[in-house]
Amino acid sequence: MNQGSQAFLELSDLGKSFGNKQVLKQMDLTVEKGEFVAVVGKSGCGKSTLLRILAGLEKPTDGEVRLDGETVKGQNKKVKIMFQDGRLLPWKKVKDNVALGLKKEEEKKEALQMLHQVGLSDRADEWPAVLSGGQKQRVALARALVHHPELLLLDEPLGALDALTRLEMHELIRNLWEEKEFTAVLVTHDVEEAVALATRVILIDDGEIALNQTIKMPFPRKKDNPIFAKTVTNILNHIMGRNSELKLTR
Repeated sequence: MNQGSQAFLELSDLGKSFGNKQVLKQMDLTVEKGEFVAVVGKSGCGKSTLLRILAGLEKPTDGEVRLDGETVKGQNKKVKIMFQDGRLLPWKKVKDNVALGLKKEEEKKEALQMLHQVGLSDRADEWPAVLSGGQKQRVALARALVHHPELLLLDEPLGALDALTRLEMHELIRNLWEEKEFTAVLVTHDVEEAVALATRVILIDDGEIALNQTIKMPFPRKKDNPIFAKTVTNILNHIMGRNSELKLTR
C-alpha cells in the first residue's frame, strides 16, 4: 500500500484525565495515510479511551488530535468506528442497517454492493436477530465502509467471535483495507491479531507509548512463520515488563 510522506493523523502532547485519574499522558504519535496501526496493552491502559478521542466521542484534557491537518473537535465524516458488539438496529433489516445515513437512491444501492463485498448479499432482507455473531460484524463493517471513511477505527471488533470466524474476519478486513486504501487503527487485546493485521503495533502502558514497532512481514501472515512468532513474543515481553528482547530475523 502506498503511503504518503505527510502524517495523516497526528497526536500532539495528548492527555486525558477522568477526575484525578490520568488515563493518557502527553502522547505523541503520527500515522501516515494508508497505515494499519494496532494498539495493544493491558486492560485499563487507555486503549479504548484513545480510540474514542480519535473518533471525536471524547475530548482530550490536554494536547490535540489533527486529522488531515485539522484539529479534531468532534465527530468527523471522514471517520467511522466499529465496536465489538456491532450495534445493529434490530428493527431494521440488514440492508437498511448498512444504508443508515445514506439518503440518495444511488447511495442505497451502494449498501447492497457493500453487503456483496462482505459476503452477505443473500442476507440483505434478513433481520439482525437471525444472524450469527460473525455475520453481524460483517454487517457492521459494511455499514462503516459504505460511507467511504478515510479513517476506520476498530474497537475490539472481533473479541466475541470464535477462532475460525476471527481468522475469516482477519482476511476480510485486510482485503478491504488493501482494496479501499483507508487508514485503520485497531484496538485489541490479542497480540497475534495485531501482528496478523497491522503495519505497525503500538503498545500503551500506564497511559504512555511504551513500544512503537513496525511490522515488515508480507501479507498474508501465518502464525507458524518463525518471524511471526518472534514478533508476537517480543511484544508480549514488553507487555509483561520483561527486559530481554528476541532478535528478529530480517
